[in-house]
Amino acid sequence: MTNEQRSAVNPETGVLLDRVYRQKEDLHYEVRDGIVFVITEQNAWIQRVLRKIHYKIPETSEMELDKYGSFILQQIDGKRTVREIGENLGAAIEEANTQLYDRLLIYLNHLEKNEKYIELI
Repeated sequence: MTNEQRSAVNPETGVLLDRVYRQKEDLHYEVRDGIVFVITEQNAWIQRVLRKIHYKIPETSEMELDKYGSFILQQIDGKRTVREIGENLGAAIEEANTQLYDRLLIYLNHLEKNEKYIELI
């Protein structure tokens, strides 16, 4: 851990770094050239109705993650701690070391609360 990374880890953040996340079972994605594409079903009632009257609405949509998000999502396995994911990210992508854990914790919170791709165990 570099000095810059250590300065961002205070006692409160240190507890957060011991958390372990896992991907939700209903998360579907494909990895293409190292980039993750999250596949989501478009199955709302209005979408089903519009398909029946022959509107061209795809049954799935894809969201492409950037290289950081792709790396992080693939690291979440139900065994690695946030600290281990951060260390792996910093080793794999050097420019990610700037405010590494602050950004990582915010992103993991977004994946858990907003996108609902992962869950805390």
